[in-house]
Amino acid sequence: MARLLVLVATLALVAVISEACTSSSGRTPSWDVGDSTEIYPTYDPATESVGVGVTVRFKRETDDSKLQVFKLIDASGDGYIDACEWLIEGGIVKNFVQFLTDDDVDGDEKISWNEFQKVSVA
Repeated sequence: MARLLVLVATLALVAVISEACTSSSGRTPSWDVGDSTEIYPTYDPATESVGVGVTVRFKRETDDSKLQVFKLIDASGDGYIDACEWLIEGGIVKNFVQFLTDDDVDGDEKISWNEFQKVSVA
């Protein structure tokens, strides 16, 4: 009887823990710890070990890579991306027109570094 009680209690505990460690979306939950760090639970089924994962996001590297992309496209070095520079780098005119429509704040038909900083670079 005692073994059965321990087995039932163990199964109930496993059910509660597994429910607590999943979200309704099926994704592993994570918690932000500061501006650029998050922690999340981990589980390795092969070794049956649990742990804590940590992700640290470095924003500076993203800004540096965005500047590198801008400088690469801005072949003339004048601080603006125009249609010719866009085409030289393999861009399509239709895409550049959409780029201007969405991001050319001052309407000068070219993209400045200030405008480019607001663009999402994948």
